Amino acid sequence: MPAIYTQPGSQLIGEKMKKYTIGFSALLALSCISSLGADVSDAQMRSLENRVNTLEQKKSATNALNPSGRPQVRDGADLFFTADWLIWQAHENGLDYAVKAQNPQPLESALYKSSVKNMEFNWNSGFRLGLGWNTPHDGWDLGVNWTWFQNKAKQEITVNSSHILFPSNAYEPANVTVDGFRSADAHWRLHLNLVDLNLGREFFVSKWMTLRPFISLRSGWIYQTLHTSFNKAIASDDQKGAFAKNENNYWGIGPKMGLDTQWGLGYGISLFGNAGASLLYGFFHLENYQSQLFSGSHNDVVTNKDSVRVGRAITELALGVRWDKMFADDRCHFGIQGGWENLMFFGQNQFNSFTGTTAASAGAHVSNRGDLTIQGWTLSARLDF
Repeated sequence: MPAIYTQPGSQLIGEKMKKYTIGFSALLALSCISSLGADVSDAQMRSLENRVNTLEQKKSATNALNPSGRPQVRDGADLFFTADWLIWQAHENGLDYAVKAQNPQPLESALYKSSVKNMEFNWNSGFRLGLGWNTPHDGWDLGVNWTWFQNKAKQEITVNSSHILFPSNAYEPANVTVDGFRSADAHWRLHLNLVDLNLGREFFVSKWMTLRPFISLRSGWIYQTLHTSFNKAIASDDQKGAFAKNENNYWGIGPKMGLDTQWGLGYGISLFGNAGASLLYGFFHLENYQSQLFSGSHNDVVTNKDSVRVGRAITELALGVRWDKMFADDRCHFGIQGGWENLMFFGQNQFNSFTGTTAASAGAHVSNRGDLTIQGWTLSARLDF
């Protein structure tokens, strides 16, 4: 076989060409990757620009990113009027007035097998009136509401010789010995006034749902009175009974904020759920008057006054059904709704209860005995024109 001739240096040239080829391929691949990354980055930027342009177009068309959800009347005065009928009942902690125990008292304790007596709260009617203006600025609405409500509670009890009644909120002087009473009664009364100046905006967040955040300035008057009396005393002296009258008046002013929601079902029918909270700064004015009845005469044992500045919180929840209708060629709107409301007034029971049993402890007393809760049905109507 003939020998193959190889030119000197050709092997070295082949190796260099191989290295150049590999380097050029790597550089080409890196360039492609960079170009691809730039294309991706440009695509992302174009997508972001398109989203911004779309939002700007919507804003230009409706003058708002979230279109107004309030009733829109045609050629109207942009005013609305609301009227609510309140069918509410109040409850409050710490309004017990007597303890029923056995007689004669067992050796274990004077309160062995005893029970605390509380008042029964009534249902009463109240009202809430409102007047508002749909402003031309960004769909905001401005209005004022006045809530008026009164409630009362009472209870009375008479026991036979096998039982005895002890007062739970009456002061007993050290020089009077009373072993209890045969009968007792208590009366409680509430006067509530709330005035709200509120600003809000209702807007669509979907085709069938609207939200209305709001802020308010609230002022509240919460007046309470509590009368208790005990008769047919079982005593070693000539005492016949005892009487107590308490006043617990609060006034405050402060901010309120919350959120109203509406969930559309169709044909003008919707569900609503509202929540709000306020914090009032004001003061309590408290009075406590107690007297004891002896044979033919009264003896005043407590005439006490107190005034304290303090803040108090109020929370509100509402849930119900609403129906809305446009009429008169869309020049008027009418809506009705019914639902359940719950209001919590924290720390409103400031009736002083004196617990001292001797002259040295006569000033000992308990206050801040509980919260006031109001709940019940609300029927409402609204007219926009």
